[in-house]
Amino acid sequence: MLQQAVAALRRPRLGPLLVLMLHVTAMALFVHGFLLTRVHLSQRSSSPPTAAASPPTPPYDRVVWLLIDALRYDFVVADGRYRCLPGAGVCHQGHMPYLSSLAAHTGAARSFMFVADAPTTTTQRLKALATGGLPSFFDVSTSFTAGALEEDNLVDQLAGAGKRLAFLGDTTWSQLFPSQWAWSRPFPCFNVKDLHTVDDGVWEHLLPALRAPASWDGLLVAHYLGVDHCGHTHGVSSAQMAAKLRQMDDHVQQVVGALVEGAGPGGPHERTLLLVAGDHGQTLGGDHGGGSPEEVDSALVAVDIGALRASLAKEAGQSGNGQAAGSTGGGAGAPSGGARGVAFAGPAAPAPCRANCSCGVEGNQCAPDLHQMDLAPTLAAMLGVPIPFGNLGKLSPEMWQLTLRQHAGCSSADAAAAAAAEPPAAPAAWERSLADAQLANARQVHAYLNAYAATAGSPFSRATLSSLDAQFSGLDSPGGASAATAARCQQFLADAAAVAREQWTQFRDASMVAGLVLFAAVLALQAAAALWADTSGCSPTSSSSKAVQQGSKTAGAAEGPQPGRDWLGTLGRLQLLARVGRWQLPVPAFRAWLAGAALAHCLGIFSFFYLLSEGRMVCILVAAASLALALSVGRAARAAGQRLRGVVTLGVMSLRCNALMAVLGVAHHTGQGFWARLTVHEPQPVNDVERGWHGKLDTAKALTVALMAAARIDRLPPAVLLLAQHSLLCTLPILALAAATERLQRGSHRGTLQRLFTLAAFASVAAHLQVEDAIKHGLLPQEITLQQLAEQHLQPLLPAQLAAWLAAAGSAGRSALAAVPAAAGLAARLLALPLPALLPHATFALCAGLTARWLAQAASRRLRGAAAASAGAQLLLAAVLQVSDRQAPLILLLALLEVVALARLLARRAALLPAGAAGGAAGEAGALLALVAAQLFYVTGHLCEFAGLQYTAGFVGSNEFHLWRSGALMALNTFGGMVLPLLALLAVVQHMQAAAAEGPQPSAGAAQQDGWGKDGQPDAPSSRAPALAGATQPSSQGGMLRQAVATAGLVQAAAAFCATLSAGVQRRHLYAWALFAPRFSFAAVKLAIADCVLLLLSLLE
Repeated sequence: MLQQAVAALRRPRLGPLLVLMLHVTAMALFVHGFLLTRVHLSQRSSSPPTAAASPPTPPYDRVVWLLIDALRYDFVVADGRYRCLPGAGVCHQGHMPYLSSLAAHTGAARSFMFVADAPTTTTQRLKALATGGLPSFFDVSTSFTAGALEEDNLVDQLAGAGKRLAFLGDTTWSQLFPSQWAWSRPFPCFNVKDLHTVDDGVWEHLLPALRAPASWDGLLVAHYLGVDHCGHTHGVSSAQMAAKLRQMDDHVQQVVGALVEGAGPGGPHERTLLLVAGDHGQTLGGDHGGGSPEEVDSALVAVDIGALRASLAKEAGQSGNGQAAGSTGGGAGAPSGGARGVAFAGPAAPAPCRANCSCGVEGNQCAPDLHQMDLAPTLAAMLGVPIPFGNLGKLSPEMWQLTLRQHAGCSSADAAAAAAAEPPAAPAAWERSLADAQLANARQVHAYLNAYAATAGSPFSRATLSSLDAQFSGLDSPGGASAATAARCQQFLADAAAVAREQWTQFRDASMVAGLVLFAAVLALQAAAALWADTSGCSPTSSSSKAVQQGSKTAGAAEGPQPGRDWLGTLGRLQLLARVGRWQLPVPAFRAWLAGAALAHCLGIFSFFYLLSEGRMVCILVAAASLALALSVGRAARAAGQRLRGVVTLGVMSLRCNALMAVLGVAHHTGQGFWARLTVHEPQPVNDVERGWHGKLDTAKALTVALMAAARIDRLPPAVLLLAQHSLLCTLPILALAAATERLQRGSHRGTLQRLFTLAAFASVAAHLQVEDAIKHGLLPQEITLQQLAEQHLQPLLPAQLAAWLAAAGSAGRSALAAVPAAAGLAARLLALPLPALLPHATFALCAGLTARWLAQAASRRLRGAAAASAGAQLLLAAVLQVSDRQAPLILLLALLEVVALARLLARRAALLPAGAAGGAAGEAGALLALVAAQLFYVTGHLCEFAGLQYTAGFVGSNEFHLWRSGALMALNTFGGMVLPLLALLAVVQHMQAAAAEGPQPSAGAAQQDGWGKDGQPDAPSSRAPALAGATQPSSQGGMLRQAVATAGLVQAAAAFCATLSAGVQRRHLYAWALFAPRFSFAAVKLAIADCVLLLLSLLE
């Protein structure tokens, strides 16, 4: 039975298909038990948010909520939590002075670190803010497809209370709450390159809405997106971010002025609460989605407008009824010293840690933490509506301190004058209101947990809730003081949230174990299929293969080493047991290094520290394997009497390419900043997840500038210098990639037109990046078309005769097109498109047409083997370049050179191995290229976390977000690079096959020793290898390919299995959902893609 299963996996096309299906099944079982979604209950709260018999008038009747997307905490509060470092670009702190100064009005405002739960994507944050509930990890799948929110939420409660609600900005609000708004002005939210359209649209309607209070009441939301988009496009430490933050600060100042003007006695905004907050933070690279501190830490400033008016009036020495108070609100800078309102003692006093900036878990914050789910119950109580039924947050006592003005019986005109020399005790009415609100909060949470426990399939049990029930029963003891009741309620709510978090991290263990067991079984079968290779056709000597086959049929398993079992085949034999004791492992040194590198990568996935630096570690492992390969080939070449110069050159070439890729491309994990501060309290790393021109390629740019200065060409015009610099770092690598991949395909059966179209695709990519860089630096207008570029910028540079000839040719072409109306209309539309949109569409159209042609040739078997795989890799390379960052061409060129160097070393090794051992060398190639594929994922700037996704790839060629199109482009950007080394496997195996047929040649030159012909193609089999002539050659090459595919699949599957097992074992780790769960998610997708690519290689055989 086991032999039959292994034999099935060894079959050319059936094996990879079975592996893919079994992997998908195992992953589906594990995911079913691991990625749980929370059950959404349909119940709605109907009780008032107070335990009092007759609910009093709520403290506020209006809330103005300015939601600044991705507002980092240190944009508003500059303390020891985050610091700007020298050389990190434009410091992002200190650009919102007015917003920062509002918190100094202690009687009217409070600032908080607004802490989110992962995933930190806007849709999930808005759901949590509206419901007060906890998200699940799987919610990140709905980041771009928000549907109507079915759970009870704050917006529904306000609308049900008869409030007229309004919102401006991010269209996600209209998707989550499609019918609750009296009026709205939604704007598209996914064009991250557009920094101003949404913000300008919000600002156009915001001030008029504030000055027309009859058009709304209850809640007005203004959701700005410019800060988030600026981070994605330019990074946090950029001049664009500084300008955007100053713009937001100016908007806040004008909004405060407009509100203060209407906050006089009887005014519409006398009882208005202003909230300025972010929904999440962002890394220095502008990304978010994960659970690192930079992503979850945002800022919240809450302002009582009536109390602020009184505070400003007191500072100005005027009455709150005067006009000056209103005008001061809009133009005040940092508040001066002195009292800022009524200062109370006891529970009504601000947090003591504010005075010495010792708040937070690290004791280095000037503002205490406020969890985002605590905002929903707090706002519900402040507005006098029921708390959402599924809320798990707890009312914030410090935000409730803003209601002191109402409970102290002070109007906005005399609240500031009520301050005494010694802070008085909080009014009894205020303490009672706090206790009542927290009792209502506790009753709502208790009712929700009991309702959830009664739901079928709920992780809760009566035993789990028994301690909470006992705690709840003693909350409101008769005759107890209000402060004590509030303290007991606060403790109950904290314990209930902790229980809920723990229970919602329960898993379906049976499903997870079943998935892991199936995965382990498939992995074992893959190992058997890869290590105990099928003897049919693995050896270049067909007679030897036939002898092995005949011996297997007649005498069973051979006792000694056999030609087709060279790739670690003897590890499974009993001789190993006898040799281990004498430290005589029958494994060649290179294979031991290669197996050790693959094993180290797999085991490292279990380590928190390894995952933080996985990109660099993979580069080190590939370098170690490359060095071992070069040393092994050098030792064998010296023993065979061959020159070592070529081996040394290839080894140094592979190592240098590896090192340059690691320096230019590998991004820091967002968790590194967290770990550095947690252990040694160092500030955030400068290059934390930075990519693109504002990332590590700046080093290369600086070097280029230095070289230009040394060559005395830095005095040229800026446009010429920019063109030269971009050409050196971007255009030339693209052209080199096109030329190199074209040369490697010499001899393939491709037509001239097909080759020209392929080169045109690369040229379109290069032109697009050149135009975008020119637009970015102001050398070309934003919406320039091809016709404008030719007439206004290129034609004046040409000689007069050539310009006239081109003009005549263009006129003749237009006349010819006029005869075909459809073609003329299409040409007119294309010429009217801006170049940033036209060129990517040209690339995609060329790649799509060539791919269709490639599929037709492969299906008809006119294009097969290494030629088919190489042609497909070339088309994929052009598409990947189009959707990648500007450093990608240089990195992919280095990757190509690394693969070529490794291929030549593997070919030399295959030629130097004993006869019949080429099958084992093919397995080495599969394992090594699988590691290179993992390396290429990281050196192209990607990470196994959602903050590492390069969202700008979804907008290449378009300023709008289209789910399927943008999703496909992001997938191509993220996983396209890792596919390229796998597609190269066929060409590498063919190269090794040719070299093995030639055998050792002590007297050959360096080029011929490599088995690489003068035309860049693998040498044809010579007369000294008669076994490869005729019908036996395809069978032999097919056997080697099957060996390489099986081993590459084994290495990929082993890494994915370890990621799956790590996520299951460490599911309760502090960083489980920020590190291990995303690592598993990416590993599952990468494994599925790798299995599909290996299946394609098997079909192309």
